[in-house]
Amino acid sequence: MTSTETIGNHRTVLVGTATPTRCGIATYTTNLCGALRSNSTTADIVRVAGDSLDDGPANPMVVANWYRNHPAGAFAAAATCNEYDSVLLQHEFGIYPGQDGAEVLTFLRELDRPVVSVLHTVLDTPTRRQRVILDEILDGSRAVVVHGRVARARLLATHDLDPDKVTVIPHGATARQPESDDGPMIPPFILTWGLLGPGKGLEHAIEAVAILRANGIDVNYVIAGSTHPSVMAAGGERYRAGLARLAEQRGVADLVHFDDQYRTADAQRDLVAMASAVVLPYDSREQVTSGVLVEAIAAGRPVIATAFPHAVELAATGAVDVVSHESPPQLASAIARIALDPDLAARRRAAAFAEGRNYDWPNVARTFSRLLASVTETESALR
Repeated sequence: MTSTETIGNHRTVLVGTATPTRCGIATYTTNLCGALRSNSTTADIVRVAGDSLDDGPANPMVVANWYRNHPAGAFAAAATCNEYDSVLLQHEFGIYPGQDGAEVLTFLRELDRPVVSVLHTVLDTPTRRQRVILDEILDGSRAVVVHGRVARARLLATHDLDPDKVTVIPHGATARQPESDDGPMIPPFILTWGLLGPGKGLEHAIEAVAILRANGIDVNYVIAGSTHPSVMAAGGERYRAGLARLAEQRGVADLVHFDDQYRTADAQRDLVAMASAVVLPYDSREQVTSGVLVEAIAAGRPVIATAFPHAVELAATGAVDVVSHESPPQLASAIARIALDPDLAARRRAAAFAEGRNYDWPNVARTFSRLLASVTETESALR
């Protein structure tokens, strides 16, 4: 069987959250499945869902739901997955049932198909329970995928693992082609998008906008996205209201715009393409993967980010300006450089467009297809 025939005949099932769930991994799982299908790989999804009442438009790629509140969910999910050639597991602590998502281990023990695990989080200092869970996932996987060199180095430093088992495949995105009239909005317009909640560092970005105004520079700041469902369940819109109060207190309420409307993927990309820069002021010092960061670069936008690992790794591309955590003055200085220096902004956009081609979903899907075919062939040879 040729390599092309193997890829074309291969049947894989992705396991993880998926749309209509609104989170980064859900979007990733759905986009990857679609890209694999476009690459002639038969791909479906077993979707991890909140409960049997989880609503939203049906995802045609989903063949089964693994409901967190169903005691036999892991067994039913494994039974479905055993009908495929391989299983592509999406992992982050907490998306599966049980403390730290421990029910994923029950699922893995029931599988008789080769597993490739995609690690969306690699913690520098995991708890004992988290280490035990991830060690078993690693042992039960024929291959492990991470999205960057920092994640790979951290994984090998914290777990006893054969380096040959770990493959770096970039986080996918929809790359945008540069246009002849591509340039920043006038007046300057910076953007942060994603689900809102504590830890995103939005307070620091609002403070930065206030610092800029005090220095005679007005920059519009759009915060796009709805409140995270768990934050909404715990306190409604208190977090968003607190950000609005901060903007009012700092005298920049006219510059800070909250946009919680739902957008299709194409409409979201259009919004990103209009921004002078994307600001990611995250408080996290652990984040080794950021879909928003990758999408911003793929859209050709300069990025200003705090020094979380994925941003530091991509700073070498020239598209990302890294600043210290919780430092509105540094954020303000970085925003001002983009707003006031057209040549610098143009260089950053060019660097982003060049790097963004590496993340285009068709390229990512081809790499995954080859890995899945190789894992399945190896598994067949061992039987």
